[in-house]
Amino acid sequence: MRYEPLDKSKNEIRVLRFLGPFRSISAEESIECTIENVPLEEDSFYSQSDQSYTQTQKYPIMRDRFTKCVDLRDAALEELTVEKAIYTGPNQAYSQLNKSRFVWGDFEALSYTWGKRGDVKSIVVNGMHKDVPKNLEVALRALRDLPETRLGMRYWVDSLCINQEDEKARNEQVKRMKAIYGRARAVIVWLGQQGKIDKVAVQTMQHFCLDPYLENPLMLPKDLLTDGWSALSAFAQKPYWSRAWIIQELAMNHNSTLILCGEFQLTRRMIRLGAGYCQELLKAFQDRSDQSDNVLGLDLWPLASRMYRLASLVYKPNFEEGLTVLLNLVRGAEAADARDKVYGILGLLDPAISADIAPDYSLSDQEVYTNFMKSIIKRSGRLDEIAYVGTHVEKAWPSWVPDWRLPFGRHHFQYLRSRSASGNEAMRVRFVEQGKNSTLLVCSGLKVDIVDGTAAEPPLHRSTQPRYALNRYGSRKSEAVQQTLLMGHSKATPGTIVGYPKATTGVLKSGVTRNVLFKIPWPLEHSSSSRRPKICQSSYFQRFDEFRKHNRGFCIGGQSFESFFPTAHNKDLEVELTLRHLRLAMLSLEQRALITTETGYLGLAPTAVRQGDVVAILFGCRFPMVLRPYLDDMYQVIGECYIHELMDGEILSQERDGHVSAREFVLC
Repeated sequence: MRYEPLDKSKNEIRVLRFLGPFRSISAEESIECTIENVPLEEDSFYSQSDQSYTQTQKYPIMRDRFTKCVDLRDAALEELTVEKAIYTGPNQAYSQLNKSRFVWGDFEALSYTWGKRGDVKSIVVNGMHKDVPKNLEVALRALRDLPETRLGMRYWVDSLCINQEDEKARNEQVKRMKAIYGRARAVIVWLGQQGKIDKVAVQTMQHFCLDPYLENPLMLPKDLLTDGWSALSAFAQKPYWSRAWIIQELAMNHNSTLILCGEFQLTRRMIRLGAGYCQELLKAFQDRSDQSDNVLGLDLWPLASRMYRLASLVYKPNFEEGLTVLLNLVRGAEAADARDKVYGILGLLDPAISADIAPDYSLSDQEVYTNFMKSIIKRSGRLDEIAYVGTHVEKAWPSWVPDWRLPFGRHHFQYLRSRSASGNEAMRVRFVEQGKNSTLLVCSGLKVDIVDGTAAEPPLHRSTQPRYALNRYGSRKSEAVQQTLLMGHSKATPGTIVGYPKATTGVLKSGVTRNVLFKIPWPLEHSSSSRRPKICQSSYFQRFDEFRKHNRGFCIGGQSFESFFPTAHNKDLEVELTLRHLRLAMLSLEQRALITTETGYLGLAPTAVRQGDVVAILFGCRFPMVLRPYLDDMYQVIGECYIHELMDGEILSQERDGHVSAREFVLC
């Protein structure tokens, strides 16, 4: 297929126009369309009328032939009357139904998954047959049937509007993705053809649109309560939600988003309410002591959370927390080309970061990720992101560069980001290039201690007993152990899920009660209390019990882990509070090990930690890091750690007293 060159002086893009949209076609007939070059220059009248339009405004200043079927679509789908929506919009004096935003009309952008490469169907483009992924062909049929198509709406579709065979042109168009999706009248999301239970999922989400303040998710109509959960679970697992490019495509759309699941049409708000319901139902069952934590399949929590975050995305330049959300979404996303995990979010990053990165598909994954990480460090002035490292599959990969191709399973990173282990000390770093694929990160910080003992992760690993029995916490040792197991959540406060203002996310309202975990008898099976069965049914208790039995002889300050627990039933044992502490402890211990240091500190570190690793606090990093001594006074990054009573700048007083001194760490 031949593409006409784009005129950069006119800011041209290519758009797809359907031929004969008023004529119905059979499933056997091929879709016919044209690809046209059009300038992104707004009509002069529209530009003048649109001066007060902002990215956060719900409705456009000017109405045209697309207003009712595009801009007011959300209101109609959420069962608000169009008339009511119009009255909440702009002054009708701006209405010019014969005008359009561009002299040639307007366009919407398609967001979809390509599907299986070999599964194709033929369409007719500019009079020539062209094979496209089957999922795209079905999506095009859905676009063709939209009311705005009959009014002349064009569409931007990446695989057709970008010459995929021309790498230079592809690189240039990737740079423009932010602008294209940002300028689109709306984004059309294609989730794929509807499944058997998608109707129930849609009905459940529609129900929440009518009653978004439902306090108890168990109070749904019986049919939706019975089937709604499984339907929404399947909905959250649709391949679309795991695609990397959708992050930018959804975040840049400010006006309207139509989500298509076969014949069903949904809004972002409906998706958010459905995802929030999944999370609330999970929490409701977790907090019931008569329910097993596996009733609903708790592995679906991250899927629902991801769907919620994606439906909530908006472009927030120069916003630090936005970077964290983006990187978390990218890590859990799938991309046919791993480099797109970076290129796919460039348009959403602080311009100071994205300015250093240009899409270049001639670079390796490692080069792209290393350059990206260098830009984040230089422009943000912080080292927090190096904590997201894990086990690298490539030996030459710098240990301080996260591999966003791999999953990351440690929890409570947002909580760790609220700490300030290095106080207000500014980051001091420099990069040393040692060849094309080797960059050293040299940073300043304080050497805190050396890892001594490491508790084991059951069932396969064995603990490493500490060589020293020192204790930094004196008579508060028992409390220090529990606080460490909970990563110091002693000041936790409740949160809310948008759409459910009175429902907490499950964080303790009154903070962590002292030594709740150490009121659980050892062993609990021998307790005659009526509370025993309720706690034993929890999968969190079962995992914690396995952990404590596996490490019963692990020494902490000269005392075995088993000895911290009572042998007889404690009448003060509170079931609900204990279950919440157990859940928090097991989330904290997920892919982490309990450690002791040579001078008696307690902490949690990645399970890859070993005896002899160094605990360091790097300037410009909010939490301590575990580093492994390597060749020639260099270190490998193992990951972040929690060190009890060293999370909020306490180490700086030791520096002032001369107990520790600043030094450089060369990270390879």
